[in-house]
Amino acid sequence: MSYVHKLDAALLSLSPTDSFSLRDACGGVHIFGGIGSGKTSGSGKALAGAYLRAGMGGLVLAAKPDEVELWQRYAAAHGRRASVVLFDKSEGFNFLAYELARQGMAGIGSVTECLMRILEAARATNPTAGSKGGDAFWDDATRQILRYALPPIYAALGRVTIGDIIDFLTSAPTNRDQPYDTNWQAQSFMYSIMHQAEHAPKVPMAVSDLQQNISYWCDQFPAIPEKTRGNILISVSTTLDRFRHGRLRDAFCGKTTIVPELCFHGLVIIMAMPSLTWNEDGIIGQQLFKYMWQRAVLSRNSLPRKYRNRPVFLWADEAQYFVNSYDADYQSTCRASRGCTVFLTQSLPTYYAKMGGDKGRDSAQGLVGKFMTHVFHSNACPETNKWASDAIGKVLQRRATHSEGRSSNINVGMNKGDSINSGFSSSTGSSQGQGGGSFNTSSGNTRGSGSNWGATRGRGTSDSISDGYSEAMDFLIEPGDFGRMLKTGGPANKNLVSGIWYQAGRIFAANGYNILVETFRQ
Repeated sequence: MSYVHKLDAALLSLSPTDSFSLRDACGGVHIFGGIGSGKTSGSGKALAGAYLRAGMGGLVLAAKPDEVELWQRYAAAHGRRASVVLFDKSEGFNFLAYELARQGMAGIGSVTECLMRILEAARATNPTAGSKGGDAFWDDATRQILRYALPPIYAALGRVTIGDIIDFLTSAPTNRDQPYDTNWQAQSFMYSIMHQAEHAPKVPMAVSDLQQNISYWCDQFPAIPEKTRGNILISVSTTLDRFRHGRLRDAFCGKTTIVPELCFHGLVIIMAMPSLTWNEDGIIGQQLFKYMWQRAVLSRNSLPRKYRNRPVFLWADEAQYFVNSYDADYQSTCRASRGCTVFLTQSLPTYYAKMGGDKGRDSAQGLVGKFMTHVFHSNACPETNKWASDAIGKVLQRRATHSEGRSSNINVGMNKGDSINSGFSSSTGSSQGQGGGSFNTSSGNTRGSGSNWGATRGRGTSDSISDGYSEAMDFLIEPGDFGRMLKTGGPANKNLVSGIWYQAGRIFAANGYNILVETFRQ
């Protein structure tokens, strides 16, 4: 089967000048959208078709029963019907035998991490479990117990089963005297395993490793406080006990007919154990296989080129059911292995609830932040919309300004004045000569008065109009726009769904921004 392998090959057209490439797909796509927003039937459908046409192999996780049928229709529509493999109750993947067959005694650490993922998934399905402040302690203590339990079981029997693990742990000594008590030795499955691993092993252990195991079970394990030890053993045994019964036993502890590497050959594995019908078993089983698939993808670059050149995808609608602490690590490195992840969910708080409440906030945002492409559909969640606006960012925006004004003035005035003036003058003179003399005198008095008044009156008006603009850094897409501007499909919208296509580190040629408003036909 042919497939797209050039990283710059276009998988989906976004505009007349922009496309979504295989390189973009390897960076991961996360889709947000409220209930009924059209995320599955809009951008989800478009991406699923693009990946199938590209010849990718893949793993599809299913939360709802109709997702299995939906992907079968997708495969038929894009010529991939023969590529589909349903992982249902008739198929099997013995994960313990698979991992030990690949790596032997050196793979014990990988088996331990598989069991830790099972325990984590089981906690996530328990709505009353909550998140303890000492989670790191409990995880470390549980991991240590499993690391010392698995090697002697594998050495003694040449295999490891869930039943063996439970029987080994529940028969371990609870005090330092029991390992030397012949009655306890006769009844303890753990003692028989340790004895066989030492004296008649199927897979020999290194002497130093065997001595460390003996020391741990004889001295260190009994010294763990009784309550702590009891809580750990109950948590491990009750969770793993699910795999000794029913569908999980048949699917993961019996035959092996499906392995993750099938996807490297172009097969699309659909997990036909929907969480809404298989309930907790479906979530735990799918999380287990997802983890094994992710590990296989990350290690594929050590295989011959023909097994590592075909791109593969991980698809999870209602992804909140399937996320765990390993997803962020996988998403950080899967690009080099041509792993293309697509997660769809309603909102950020749905992740918070599944990843530890408020304590899971950073983990959830850290995971979502590792996806390079985001598609935002209509959403009523303020926190998700605010996060989307922040992620898209602010730009320098020009905003028009307009002002109008009118003024008028009236003035009235009056003035009045009075004036009075008066004066007095006098003069005296004499003259004398040979012929005689004369004397004269004169005086005068003047007086006057006057008055004046006046009045003034005036009126004026003025009109002014001004237009301009201001520039400011503001959100390119306001948070409220995600709830009011996007189409949600259906007859009212002529079966059209719209979304904001955002890609980090890219400027689209169509508009010069890092977003495009895309419309999808349902």
